[in-house]
Amino acid sequence: MTRPIRRSQAVSPFGVGAMVDFPGPVSLIHAGLDAWPFDDRNPDHREFRVDDEPRLAKRLGVDFFVQPPDYRQVEGGGTGSAVNLGLKLPFLRFPLWHSCPRCGRMFESKYHHRSAPECQGPIGSGAEKGRTHSKRRTIQVRFVSACQSGHLRDFPWIEWLGLDRSEWDGIRTDRWLRLISTGSASIAGVVIVAERQDGTGIIEVARKSLAGAFSVEPNGTTALTSMKIMCDGQNPALGLGDGGGDPTDPCGQNLRAVLRGASNLYFGDVRSSIYVPDIEDNGLPQPVLDLLDDHTFKQELLNGALAAENGILGPKAAGVILRRRHPESDVKPEVLATAVNTHILHEILTHPRLTASALVQKVKAAADGKVSSKILSDLIRTANPDWSIDPELLVESVTTWLKRREGFDSEGDPQLTEDVSDNTYRAEEYRAFCRDGQDGVPKVNLLVRSKAIENYSDLVRRNFSRIALLDKLRETRAFVGFSRIYASSNIPPAQRWKLISRTQRNWLPAAVVRGEGIFLRFDQERLAQWDREFGALHRERLRQVNRNLQAQASRRQIHVDDASPVLVLMHTFAHVLISQLVFDCGYGSSSLRERIYFSDTEPKMTGILIYTAAGDSEGTMGGLVRMGEPEQLDRTIARALDRARWCSSDPVCIESTGQGPDNCNLAACHSCGLLPETSCEMQNRLLDRGMLIGDLNRPEIGFFS
Repeated sequence: MTRPIRRSQAVSPFGVGAMVDFPGPVSLIHAGLDAWPFDDRNPDHREFRVDDEPRLAKRLGVDFFVQPPDYRQVEGGGTGSAVNLGLKLPFLRFPLWHSCPRCGRMFESKYHHRSAPECQGPIGSGAEKGRTHSKRRTIQVRFVSACQSGHLRDFPWIEWLGLDRSEWDGIRTDRWLRLISTGSASIAGVVIVAERQDGTGIIEVARKSLAGAFSVEPNGTTALTSMKIMCDGQNPALGLGDGGGDPTDPCGQNLRAVLRGASNLYFGDVRSSIYVPDIEDNGLPQPVLDLLDDHTFKQELLNGALAAENGILGPKAAGVILRRRHPESDVKPEVLATAVNTHILHEILTHPRLTASALVQKVKAAADGKVSSKILSDLIRTANPDWSIDPELLVESVTTWLKRREGFDSEGDPQLTEDVSDNTYRAEEYRAFCRDGQDGVPKVNLLVRSKAIENYSDLVRRNFSRIALLDKLRETRAFVGFSRIYASSNIPPAQRWKLISRTQRNWLPAAVVRGEGIFLRFDQERLAQWDREFGALHRERLRQVNRNLQAQASRRQIHVDDASPVLVLMHTFAHVLISQLVFDCGYGSSSLRERIYFSDTEPKMTGILIYTAAGDSEGTMGGLVRMGEPEQLDRTIARALDRARWCSSDPVCIESTGQGPDNCNLAACHSCGLLPETSCEMQNRLLDRGMLIGDLNRPEIGFFS
């Protein structure tokens, strides 16, 4: 049980609710947030907090994020002054049922048991039937059951045999279950036997194979459904179920038998966000802008304003904080104080989620729908009664803040929620990458350099309108929940919270990673021209793919829009570009990611971001940004398109009418277009080389033809 997992792995792919195989062997499940070693009241734990991603926090309805703690131990000769020593992520034992590798006898354990049960028999068959054997440690069974609502439990062994659980609990010594294999390669070769022992010996009570246990009808009913075995709401991640002492709420969903290591047993739901600075002022020196982007330093400045008699930060207080935190800085205290009072003072009201929500509601209820000193005065009196500021000083900055919030004009609420589409949420990132000048914004966590499109080859100039190099970027990946059986199943946020925590928290787990990237914006006029000429033809080619896509969405009970040719074009180009960058700059394909910025409605977006954001040193050496320079990018794109013209599986691949996951691809297979799952946003769906270079009979229909 001592094998570590990386901090980023505790968010994905081994987030809360995931089953992880550790040495032993032992299978453990990542326990819920209630058991995480984080206490917001403990000042030593504040180093794990991520407070400076308000955009994502507002969208997910939390106040902040928490990074998984790294394990620290005192080495020999340590001073003992270190903090947060010995913090470990919580894991519980699951599955609970174990079987003996010698005789097959089954034992039921508990979630909190550190070691597996031990067996000494009796042996159930052969010449040694009825005899004991040397003590053997049992191993966990490889079958479990789950429902679409995210619940998980052991396979119902006792119910499968039609026995009474009160009499067959896996603990009694006079009766037991035995899991045996008959040698067949099919599931029918796995047999479960119920036996009891009396004065005459071992008596077989029931016997049944697992044949048919994994069958699922098109309407979702399963073999367990036909036996009236439904989901009873067990959730081992929260200690709810047979291995714990707390009752569960019955779920009633169809229960499905699955293998313990099945790929559909766990789908972590991770939402990511590229950091975008809130401050923009061409009149401020760059050192001041960068200081205001330091969250810890900014909080000290705001605390100084709260403590001031007039409620604003004075030059003297700013100078004291500046000398204490950044003695090397040559920023003038009066310039810093003015910048704080102008740009970030309003965050005392707008940064706390509940206070910001109350502010929005008050503005919406106002007769003129505008911010007033009366609204701010009432809010300050409630939220910060000790803050003695003149509310009139905040009217302009709060009004600006409201206008900057995504969707305020259309939805009336600047607090983004999970209902906001990715397109709406990503529009702010897209605007930051497309900004012509980068003066007047902090450059600590996001540094964008635009390159003149005239310096690139004709191939690039003809098809793209902007190339931007991101020397620095910061991505926050927040874990919001998980699903089972189907990825992205339609689980409401309130129910998703119940899967990861017994009580809803004001934080979520997250990993913060830094990297670099290349942003390419397709020329919208060129796209419109291509769509006018060949859009109808490509939509016909995508008709069956969209049918498959909608059929998949119907099974998962979610809504998806039909894929447009432009979206498939951009997505496929991102894949072939990543594949070529792997050869040209040496990054592993799993360390490069895509981020698609597409919207055919306002605000229109037609860009892709290829970036690396790894948790270690990979992705921070500047190699990817260098590949975005003129001549380098020209060659890379030309080579990528040249490789896309022929696949080793052609002509089968290029003539395909449906392949890949759920048959949602056309001309794209593992030999030409697919990437590791960590690199693709769409699970390697909606790909077609024909959008790039045409097909064998009509090469002219490709965008780059």
